[in-house]
Amino acid sequence: MVSWSRMRRVGAVTAVITIALGVGVAQAGPTVSASNYSFKLKTITIQKGQTVTWKWVNGGHTVTFVKGSYDKTLNKANPTRRRTFKTAGTYKYYCRFHRTLGMTGKIVVQ
Repeated sequence: MVSWSRMRRVGAVTAVITIALGVGVAQAGPTVSASNYSFKLKTITIQKGQTVTWKWVNGGHTVTFVKGSYDKTLNKANPTRRRTFKTAGTYKYYCRFHRTLGMTGKIVVQ
C-alpha cells in the first residue's frame, strides 16, 4: 500500500515536470484590440500552443473565423475572448459587422 505522503510527493513532482516541459499548459500570446472599425495587430505570428486574446475597446464587434466554427461577440458584456492555437497554419478572421470596412485579421501559427 502506498502512503498518502508518497502519493503527494509524486503528484508534486509530476506537476513540476509538466510545467517545466510546457505539456498541456497554454502559453500567453499577443492581445488584439477591437476598436472603431479595426483590429489593432492586423497580422500576428505565434507558436503552436500560444493563446491569442481579443480585447474589446468600444463598439460592438465579433471575432469570426473564415474557416471553422469560432464566432464570438466582443462587447461591454464580453470584453475579452481567448483562443489557444494547437495546430500550425494560417487563420483568417473578421468582424461580421465591419468586415466591409476592412475589420479583418490574420494569425500565422508556426
